[in-house]
Amino acid sequence: MCTTAAAMAASMIVSTGVKMATDAQQANHESRELEREAKVARAQGAEQERQLRQQAAREQSKRRAAYLKGGVTTEGSATDVLLDAAREDDVEARWARFGQTEGARAKEREARFRRRRSVLDQLSTTSSLGTNIISLKPWEKES
Repeated sequence: MCTTAAAMAASMIVSTGVKMATDAQQANHESRELEREAKVARAQGAEQERQLRQQAAREQSKRRAAYLKGGVTTEGSATDVLLDAAREDDVEARWARFGQTEGARAKEREARFRRRRSVLDQLSTTSSLGTNIISLKPWEKES
């Protein structure tokens, strides 16, 4: 009877250990993948902002050239129009980057959550494993 209980306990320990290791490895893989996605999202946001600013600069140059070609001086309302357009372009570029940054932050939070959940799952599994092993009590005779 004692050897059967010991064999069951050993088998349970091994299978639980393997499951815990697999779960931890999967959680780490998922969190690393989310962190990579967050890094990509940040880079995409920066690139999108750069492209929008570059496009805005081209449009601003075209507007300025059109005003000068038409004989309008860069004083008064034409300057106000150029400044307003530049402000709007800047705001659009900032919002583009903000959106990507927020997406990246969400992925980073999810990665941290999965990593923490993995640790908590391991701790709770270890705790229940200890309870199960203690309940086998191979040294006590069954009634």
